Amino acid sequence: MPNLLKLPQAFAAVLWAALSSGILTTMWVIVRHLSEHIHPLEITFFGTFFGFLFFSFSAIKYGSKIFKTFKLKLHFYRGTVNGIAILSWFTALTLIPLADASALNLLAPLCTSIGAVMFLGERMGPRRWMALGIGVIGAIVVMRPGFGYINGIGLWLVFITVVASAVQRLLGKSVISQDSSTTCVLYLTLFMIPVALVSASFVWIWPALGDFPWLILIGALLSLGHYALMRSLNLADVSALEPVNFTRLIWGALFGFLFFQETPDLYTWIGGFMIISATSYVAHRESKLKNVKPNN
Repeated sequence: MPNLLKLPQAFAAVLWAALSSGILTTMWVIVRHLSEHIHPLEITFFGTFFGFLFFSFSAIKYGSKIFKTFKLKLHFYRGTVNGIAILSWFTALTLIPLADASALNLLAPLCTSIGAVMFLGERMGPRRWMALGIGVIGAIVVMRPGFGYINGIGLWLVFITVVASAVQRLLGKSVISQDSSTTCVLYLTLFMIPVALVSASFVWIWPALGDFPWLILIGALLSLGHYALMRSLNLADVSALEPVNFTRLIWGALFGFLFFQETPDLYTWIGGFMIISATSYVAHRESKLKNVKPNN
């Protein structure tokens, strides 16, 4: 009976995580379209700015208490690091096919595991290290080094995104333990704004009036995507939800084909499957170890 009682919460967590993946992938498509005439650094600034305004309306419902936090420094670090991740990611989307970028982005959970070992004192056994190695090989399959298929600058930008996203996830584990999902997203977008503004100032050109509805939509999707992610983390462990993020590869391949006539080749699917398998195993091991610890 206790397991049955947990089903609705677990199901809601999966739905929130899947919703987050769908929202963020939709945002990627809009970014790709706008980047044809607006620099991605500017898109990042307007996206974070409107994202913050979009979510700041929650103060009308919750009052000023929604800004109350005991982890302001962590929120600052998380927002700054995520600002770097978004700047790199939006730029990479203009240089790399959507499916390839989505596949490589799945390395973030594996980098999170390495970060947990380095900075949180967690331990990884040989089987988890082997899974990590398989994930890295999967990334190499997607990249196909030596064949000149993927843009080199775009590739490095994806790796910057992956590392920064991993750091952001580790910080997110800390802030969500005490602050609400809304508070976490508010501070995330707030501290991303100055990072994005400084970067955008070097390429600044005012967008056309007709572009602003799309920029506002990007901001709304960015905030909603992170809100859905934080809601899922409130209901379940990160390790249990990571496999849901793999739907981004499917969405990326589908949207890349529908909107940009990009057809993922066999290497992308093989490499993506290897990364998915490795991350799924790591997530399974983390969940299993957490269930064992209370009995020790």
